Amino acid sequence: MLQPITPTSKANSSKPNSKRKRFPLLNLEFLVTFLLEKGEFHANAQELSHEEVRVICPAGDIPLLVPRTAHHRPDEKIVHQAELQLDNNFKLNVKLQVLSCRRYSQQGFNVAFRLLELSEEQQDALEAFLNKALDKNIPTASMFS
Repeated sequence: MLQPITPTSKANSSKPNSKRKRFPLLNLEFLVTFLLEKGEFHANAQELSHEEVRVICPAGDIPLLVPRTAHHRPDEKIVHQAELQLDNNFKLNVKLQVLSCRRYSQQGFNVAFRLLELSEEQQDALEAFLNKALDKNIPTASMFS
């Protein structure tokens, strides 16, 4: 007879206050301005967590964010300087590294970025912003949406 799997106390004690549990990917819409060599490029973000932001990019503009060769080379690191306009009073200037790029329709792509090199002050401000969003019952992102 199969026994149910129970977590060990060691696994539970390793990260009791993990940020991943406290800050899931939230459905938040805001503007992301990428500061590229060719100028600024604006995209709409739809999801945010303490370490990741996901944007929608029109298919015709995807080479600005993800060069064609990067679609096939997971070892290629692509980093962009960007500004996240989270609300009227809160902007974050960050570096974003491309994590994934997936076509969601003929017209567009979902691009996931990791937030890099946040200062302690920026991390605290982002944490406060995410806590407010959780208090307002902002829905969490769904892998099926």
